Amino acid sequence: MEQPVQPSACPDCHALTDDLTAHERWHSRLVHDIAVAVDQENRRRDAAQSR
Repeated sequence: MEQPVQPSACPDCHALTDDLTAHERWHSRLVHDIAVAVDQENRRRDAAQSR
């Protein structure tokens, strides 16, 4: 008899998920998008201060 698949706990947000790999990709994409947005904002501010 097969054991039922138990949801795994997300180490970052403690959410339960049936597909931890997909959830980890979501986290990676979120962190990437935030880093890009922060970088763009910093560049915008630097350009505004240079004027």
